Amino acid sequence: MTTDFHAFSAIEGAVSRTKSLLWPFNVGVWLRLAVISFFVGGIGGGGGGNYSFPDRGGREVGSMPVPDFFGLAPTTFFLILAAVIVLALLFAYVGSVFQFVLVDCLTSGRVSLSRTFRERMGPGLSFFLFEILMAFVFITVMVGFAVFGVVTGIFSGVPNVLALLLLIPVVILLALVVGTVLMLTIDFVVPVMIADNCGIIEGWRRAYGILRADLKNAAVYVIAKVILAIVAALIMGILGLLVLAVIGVPLFVVALLAGLFVDGPTLGALVLLILAVVLLALPFLLLLQVPFVTFFRFYSLDVLRRFSPAHDLLAEPEGDAAV
Repeated sequence: MTTDFHAFSAIEGAVSRTKSLLWPFNVGVWLRLAVISFFVGGIGGGGGGNYSFPDRGGREVGSMPVPDFFGLAPTTFFLILAAVIVLALLFAYVGSVFQFVLVDCLTSGRVSLSRTFRERMGPGLSFFLFEILMAFVFITVMVGFAVFGVVTGIFSGVPNVLALLLLIPVVILLALVVGTVLMLTIDFVVPVMIADNCGIIEGWRRAYGILRADLKNAAVYVIAKVILAIVAALIMGILGLLVLAVIGVPLFVVALLAGLFVDGPTLGALVLLILAVVLLALPFLLLLQVPFVTFFRFYSLDVLRRFSPAHDLLAEPEGDAAV
């Protein structure tokens, strides 16, 4: 083991490489990286029910509301739902492929959306299935814990809100575990798969061996990465709010002058205004992500080569951000 923590010594190199790739400003490079950032940023979603746990006597404390399908026919509703699910899965798959494409772009200096996309579709599929597996594990454990609580009577006589509060520590712990696994997969397993031309299972086996050989550095990296990510999220959040303000305030003034709110703000008018602001701001918000996404990927690649020189994908010249 070394006394110099990789998580700290790799920061300067990642900053330097990020500057070299993104400056002087090249519109094509930034736009392509913005598209990649849009996909590798991931998707999220949530849902909930109105289920009430039974009391000790087995009587149902509450009942599930009868769905009205938002005023749509059941067939139409489920067709729309199926289409949304398919699009979400397709989005996630494309994002999985772009995880590999991004590494190719940064390690070669040639930022292209299509140059290695077809080549990385296979590895991207394996990464996508791994993400599905992690989501399945997360949901299964949560459902299992809830069922265990009902069967054993832990939640008997407990108000629904309190029962949900009891689940919060479990959710947080499980989210940290799953999040760390996915982070290590993206940061280390993906480049190992590229370097060794192997699948995700073999990639995880090799990456685990690399990290296990220096657990102190691995632990410091996880902590440092989380802290850096939080700081970056705060910075991006502040800058994002500024972008929304710069675009939203003038639009609101124009809407007032155009008499859109002459009879007072209506829900439809507000939704229309918010939608316009989001659509106009989206390209700028994506461009805002580019330096951060680029830095973090260079950062993890630099850390990996310090763990294992055999997996140094940054050995080639830093490149000139060719098209």
